[in-house]
Amino acid sequence: MRQIKINSGSWQKDLEMVVTVIDEDKFKKSCEQINKFYSGDEYRADIHGSHEKAGFAMFCAECFQQIAFNNFKDEEWLTEQFDWSKDKGIDGYPSLDDMGIRIDEIEPWFIDSDDIEITG
Repeated sequence: MRQIKINSGSWQKDLEMVVTVIDEDKFKKSCEQINKFYSGDEYRADIHGSHEKAGFAMFCAECFQQIAFNNFKDEEWLTEQFDWSKDKGIDGYPSLDDMGIRIDEIEPWFIDSDDIEITG
């Protein structure tokens, strides 16, 4: 088992997620399939160095987007969003069990009304 820490500063806020890989074979195969599900897979593989890394980058981006637009949610809620057996699931992405991973931590992105600037 290994842990992967992911950071993204693209939202003008540093976001972090920690994922534990439980099954390396499932993880690698699933990440590659995620990338190949969408067009532009070769382009992303070139940018990230492999289909596996590109697919994992896409998965991480999806996780950050799910959390960013659903305030007050946690790792359990996020895990359920990928779970096809619970009448949920996200096109192009397997359940976390099928992917062989667990999300240990993800920082929520809460927009505080104090941070909103209004002019005019």
